[in-house]
Amino acid sequence: MSGLDLPLATILGATEAGSEGAIGGGPWDLLIPLIIALPLAGFLFTALVGRRLGKSAHLVPVGAIGLAWLIGMWVAFNALGGTEPFGEHGYGQTIYTWIASGAPDQAGAFVVDVGFFVDNLTACLLIVVLTIGLLVHVYSIGYMSHDPGYWRFFAYLNLFMVSMLLLVLADSFLVVFVAWELVGLSSYLLIGFWKHKRSAALAAKKAFIVNRVGDVGFALGIMAIFVNVGTLNIRHAIELLTAEGAAASFPIPMWIVALLIFAGAMGKSAQFPLHVWLPDAMEGPTPVSALIHAATMVNAGVYLVARTNPIFASAPDVMVVVAAIGIFTAILAASIAMTQTDIKRVLAYSTLSQLGYMFAALGVGAFTAAIFHLMTHGFFKGLLFLGSGSVIHAVHEEQDMRKMGGLAKKIPHTYRTMLIGSIAIAGIPPLAGFFSKDEILGEAFKLHFEWVWAIGIVVAVMTAFYMFRLIGMTFWGESRVDPAIEPHVHESPSVMTTPLWILAVPTVLLGLVLSLPGPPLGPLLGLEGPGLLHHWLEPVFHPGLVILGHKEAEYQLFGIDGALIGASVAVATIGMVTAWRLFGVNLRAINWRPDPERVRRLTARVPFLYRASLNKWWFDDLNHLLFMTIGGRLAAFLWWFDRRVVDDTVNDVAATTVGAGRGLGRIQTGRVQNYALGIAVGLIVMAGSFLVLAAR
Repeated sequence: MSGLDLPLATILGATEAGSEGAIGGGPWDLLIPLIIALPLAGFLFTALVGRRLGKSAHLVPVGAIGLAWLIGMWVAFNALGGTEPFGEHGYGQTIYTWIASGAPDQAGAFVVDVGFFVDNLTACLLIVVLTIGLLVHVYSIGYMSHDPGYWRFFAYLNLFMVSMLLLVLADSFLVVFVAWELVGLSSYLLIGFWKHKRSAALAAKKAFIVNRVGDVGFALGIMAIFVNVGTLNIRHAIELLTAEGAAASFPIPMWIVALLIFAGAMGKSAQFPLHVWLPDAMEGPTPVSALIHAATMVNAGVYLVARTNPIFASAPDVMVVVAAIGIFTAILAASIAMTQTDIKRVLAYSTLSQLGYMFAALGVGAFTAAIFHLMTHGFFKGLLFLGSGSVIHAVHEEQDMRKMGGLAKKIPHTYRTMLIGSIAIAGIPPLAGFFSKDEILGEAFKLHFEWVWAIGIVVAVMTAFYMFRLIGMTFWGESRVDPAIEPHVHESPSVMTTPLWILAVPTVLLGLVLSLPGPPLGPLLGLEGPGLLHHWLEPVFHPGLVILGHKEAEYQLFGIDGALIGASVAVATIGMVTAWRLFGVNLRAINWRPDPERVRRLTARVPFLYRASLNKWWFDDLNHLLFMTIGGRLAAFLWWFDRRVVDDTVNDVAATTVGAGRGLGRIQTGRVQNYALGIAVGLIVMAGSFLVLAAR
């Protein structure tokens, strides 16, 4: 009997707690599936009848996400609080058996269950994904109000949320992969939502294709895991893969498994060299940019590596690769963001850079720091993207910052919230970005990855600079807005500005809340113990840290840790003040007039670096040369070779055979006397040939 044939009570009762043998989770057996079922129902309803609802098409999908948010927060905070049945190690439930090839206890059996698992890591992701997802839905009511595809947009948003929530909650690698591909599909639909724009259609196709490259690696990694341990249940597979002495018996080495998983993470989280799709994804509507770049799709890779941390800890050489690619992506993207003029592209490259920080943290073994930055970045980057949408809305869909300026007084709510987000991402205390970024840099230094710390410090300077360049070009100085548009510039409606202020709250407070009572502020306040987030995630990352042999070092506020904090804040301040001086307030005259000539003189001193940054280090040109020009010509040659050599050879052989058959068919008359004559002539020829040869 398949899982689909089972009674509902049996399906919901087939549960498994984090500790072996515990059965039944009470209301959680229904509440956890509802987190996915509600947006799924919203998607199906809106896709089927949304067109008929007109401007009311948002009611069901927004309501579905609102209910999912309420349930998700209840589940998440109970999990973080250790409420039964979650405990320290989480709670899992099996919905039904999807694939059952052979009995579970048979060697070589392939059994895949569809189920959900909630632990503290899942809870942290639920808080970020559901909160930002809900706010994006609300914001979209105003932003997309005049779009003819209003109903379709909300249907796609619900589908995206279904995909991401399934990815976070799934307890099987194969179910994660299904969600992984659904995320790719729904992002393709959202990025290419304005399908009448060729640039949007091309960007959607580029994102879809580039992600498939990484997905091939992830699929191979899943196969390698099954070959090694015979199960795809995430918890059981990790336990078997990292059991003491088990690696020696595996047919596929652990470093290959880790690299293949990382390949999938590189695609979704846009790490070098698979980073090229993310900036082009800006062609989609701004709420899509916030949803993809802030809290959901791009964080999937970080979550995957964090979830499988014992596998990576068992392959330390691969962790060095992860750290190297992460920190290289961080500085590469930051260098490009410094010269871009499209407000959304600056934020896109900022996302790439911050994701690089997260992977660098994962690579050095600072798993909690990576998730810390994932959470804080989700909120302040969501704020910045939605704020950029408010700016674009105010100046009639203009995205070029060179055609903005002087907007601070005209759209004050947008300006103030974006300023808060910019200070946070720059790493200025006490906002959220300071705590998470400082922890990444500090952990990298103390774990003897000094080169990661050094590059990370440079990236911190660049981050503060390009973010305040964005603020200066957009809000400060004299207005460069088109004179025909300027009189109509106005603040966005409250349905768009309210989500900005809501996101500003965690942007200010989240870092402080998650770090207390631990450092850096805990010791100053006389508090002891690890930070709140460290306390939550310690059971999740303990197995990986044990394999790595990492021990918690004593915190020295007035020693090495204080020096690292001071260096981080100092360089962020330098970058911020430099941008302020070039693009904002003139410190001598105390006015709102930036000095464009000074900017031109500075860029003229480094013409190559400026051109390289402006042209994104020519990666798009390189890809076009390799895959379009050279690859296209190679494909054309192979097509010619297939048609003219392979096909023609086969066709010629066939034609010759057919012709020979027809010729021979003419002498097959069916008359015995003709065949006898043929035999006689043949014998005469053979005898004559023999006599001639014998005479010689």
